Amino acid sequence: MEREATCWCGDLAVTMRGEPVLVSSCCCTRCQRRTGSFFGVTVYFHPDQMVARRGEASNFQRPDGVTTFNFCPRCGSNVWWSSPEWDDVLGVAGGAFADPTLPAPQRMVFTATRHPFVCTPAGLPEYEDGPPE
Repeated sequence: MEREATCWCGDLAVTMRGEPVLVSSCCCTRCQRRTGSFFGVTVYFHPDQMVARRGEASNFQRPDGVTTFNFCPRCGSNVWWSSPEWDDVLGVAGGAFADPTLPAPQRMVFTATRHPFVCTPAGLPEYEDGPPE
């Protein structure tokens, strides 16, 4: 199976092959700011699962150097990111898939900074801070 994640305007896209390693919802303030929403959904894949890329990405590296975000220079949509701390996975914005067959999140993390009206779906594990590794 292949899934394409695209920016809003369609200029930047990545195609991922196979099932994700993990799908995670995150309520940290960084994800809130990255998405402009109350939480983010990250679909994690192994880097070799990226089988195609279309368009030129601009990027932003967090000041601590931990994460590099790749986004469309035309519409500004963040499509994927990577970190040298987690070189075995890269994150793709869940909403960039616009695919109803995408697996649901398997956890919700950083709930300590969750907005009070954001509810965790029944049965989904949640963690106040980062997940146990």
